[in-house]
Amino acid sequence: MKSLGYLREMNMKSRKEVTKAVATRYRNETRKGKKSILDEFCKITGYNRDYATSLLRAKAIKASGKKRNPKQSSHGTGRPPQYTDQTLHILIKLWNLFDRLCAKRLSVFIKTALPWLRLDPFLGITPDQEHLLMTISSATIDRMIKPIRAKLKIRGHSYTRPSGGLKESIPVRTFGEWASCIPGHCQIDTVGHDGGILSEQCAFTLCLTDIASGWTERFAMQNRAFKWVHAGLEHIKTSLPFPLVHLHPDNGSEFINHGLISWCATQTPAIALSRSRAGKKNDNCYVEQKNFDTIRKLVGYARYSSQEMLETLNALYDAHELLLNYFYPSQKLIAKTRSGSKYKKIYDQPKTPAARLLENPTVDETTKTLLRARLASLNPLALSRQVDALSELLLSTLVHEDGSMIKP
Repeated sequence: MKSLGYLREMNMKSRKEVTKAVATRYRNETRKGKKSILDEFCKITGYNRDYATSLLRAKAIKASGKKRNPKQSSHGTGRPPQYTDQTLHILIKLWNLFDRLCAKRLSVFIKTALPWLRLDPFLGITPDQEHLLMTISSATIDRMIKPIRAKLKIRGHSYTRPSGGLKESIPVRTFGEWASCIPGHCQIDTVGHDGGILSEQCAFTLCLTDIASGWTERFAMQNRAFKWVHAGLEHIKTSLPFPLVHLHPDNGSEFINHGLISWCATQTPAIALSRSRAGKKNDNCYVEQKNFDTIRKLVGYARYSSQEMLETLNALYDAHELLLNYFYPSQKLIAKTRSGSKYKKIYDQPKTPAARLLENPTVDETTKTLLRARLASLNPLALSRQVDALSELLLSTLVHEDGSMIKP
């Protein structure tokens, strides 16, 4: 065997001669023989093992005079594609049909809802495609739909304003104080539908999210006056499958007022009230992250203000909340570590809010029985079509004075 000093001095011409001499012998050897030849070849030339393998294969094919199969990858190596254009077509349909969930949540949703999905002729899921959909990974879904997902990012306006000295009477609760909460500890926020024109004379959506389960409820309001916040809270309270125990808003004037303090104190039993620190959106992160995922993605950034729009918005939210809480899985951050300038986040397995409530030992059996019965009565495809119909109805109200459609 030649010395390592000699190997480092081997020029490109010598390497090519060695490659040509070894290639044919490598191709005709057994698996065990190829391993020995490859070990020796890498040691002589200093090549990386993967590169050496592809190089010897290419040289052997060229020496034999055979032509490359045009159906093979242009790279000459690797597995043939497992997922067909039909699989991609079905994935895009499902992604658009069910609110463009992220890949990790979509993969869990597909496996959960497949008993309904495979019966639908619109999707055209064959037994082969059904097997592929059950085994496809979230990383593969992400890679396949990435070109479709490249959209413009639009941002809305923030309406949170200082609320004066009253906030000093409401205790602060920070981001790190929400661990091990039972269902009923909720955060609330409002989202404005101003169409890009900063104005309070437009509709707002009141959004409430439960910390423990991720259960989310929404209510469209005429404006941010506490009269409408009160109506929204009453509506949401009756819709929750668990009692409301704790309410946590930001420092907006629609929440930090005598009306909300009085409403929380007069409930039976009384509802605890806390607030975020000024300028610290992360204290209200559980509901803040829902603003885009459950409101902006659903109704866009258009201006909504008429009574007809409000009624359609609330009908849309009522239908969509069944999909959101019973079928759409969500993930919770369970660990976050820092290494230099990078953070590593670890999430739990995606689960629907209803599934989290069913697994929670603090939820009573009566509530769990009602949740199971409601889940068994729902069909995700029928709900999705109902949501689409209401979305079209909402879009039909967005017209200019000349009758042309307003883009949401």
